[in-house]
Amino acid sequence: MKAFAICVSTLVIFFTVNAQAGEILSPFAGSDTVGAYQTDFVKFHYLVEKGDAVETALQEGRLTSRIYMRPAEKSNYEVFKSYEMELAAAGFDMLAVLDNVSKAELLARAANGKEGNNFLQRAYTHDGKSVGVGVKGAVSTQGQEYIAARKTIDQTDVVIVVNTSRNGHYVIEQFETAAMELGTVALTLDALNDQLANEGRIAIYGIHFDTGSAVIKPESAETVATIVQYLQDNPDRVFYVVGHTDDQGGLAENMTLSDARAKAVVAAVTGALPDAEARLIARGVGPLSPVATNGAADGRQLNRRVELVSTLQ
Repeated sequence: MKAFAICVSTLVIFFTVNAQAGEILSPFAGSDTVGAYQTDFVKFHYLVEKGDAVETALQEGRLTSRIYMRPAEKSNYEVFKSYEMELAAAGFDMLAVLDNVSKAELLARAANGKEGNNFLQRAYTHDGKSVGVGVKGAVSTQGQEYIAARKTIDQTDVVIVVNTSRNGHYVIEQFETAAMELGTVALTLDALNDQLANEGRIAIYGIHFDTGSAVIKPESAETVATIVQYLQDNPDRVFYVVGHTDDQGGLAENMTLSDARAKAVVAAVTGALPDAEARLIARGVGPLSPVATNGAADGRQLNRRVELVSTLQ
C-alpha cells in the first residue's frame, strides 16, 4: 500500500506540471506519447453505470484524445487506479469505474465502434505522421479497465475517459460540452415590442453577471438602454422583473441571488429613467421555473436569465 501511494503522489506532479495547454490530465509518469487527435465538434459516446447496468451516454462538443504507452514495469491496473484516485480527489463525479476486464472490453468496444465513436477512423498523428490502425485497434477493441468521470468547470461540462488496453496502450479523452454562447445578438426594441405584445413576457439574456454576483457587468449597458427606451415609449406599462438561476448550489442561496439580480436590473433601469420605479416590481424565483434541463451546461445557461413579465397593475 505504501509503494502504491508513492506512485499516485508521482502522478500528481505530472498532473499539475506537464499537462498540455487546456488539458486536465497528464500522462502517467514515464509514459510515451503515441498519438493525438482533436476536433471542435463531434458526437461523443461514453459509459455510465446505473445500478448494476451500464449504459452509453451521448453528447456533442469538443474532444481532445491522446494515446500513450505505459512504462513496461507498470501494470494497466496501476495506471487505472492512479487516474481513478486523481479524478475523485479533483472532485469529479465517477460515472463509470470498470475493472472487470472482460466486461470493460465488451462495453468499451461497443462505445468506440462504428455506431459509436468510430475510433478507428480518427486521424491520430504523432510527430507529423499518421498513427496506424494497429494502435487504434488495440485501444478500441482490446480495452481492459475503463473510467468515465464528469465535472462542471467554468460552466462547461467536462467528461474524462481513461481506457487501458491489453498491449499497454491507454487513451485519455477529454470531452467538453461548452455552454451555448448567448448575448451575441443584441436585444432590439422591435423584439421587446413584439414579444411583450404577443406573449406578455420576454426572457432577456443580454444582462450579464459574474457567477454568484448580483453586480451587472458593463457589457449589459446596451440591453439596459433598450429596456429604458421601451419603458419611455410605453409609459403606462407595468412589469415584474423576475430573476432566475440554474439549480447549482443551495435553494436558499439561489432564491436570494435571483432576487438581488432582479433588484439590480430595476436599479440600473431606474437610474436612467427614475419615473419607471413605480412600474417595475423585482422578484426572484431562483431555480423554480427552468426553461431547459439543468443536466447540461447549455441548459443551465438558458435557465440563468432575467424576464420582463407584464402585469395589469
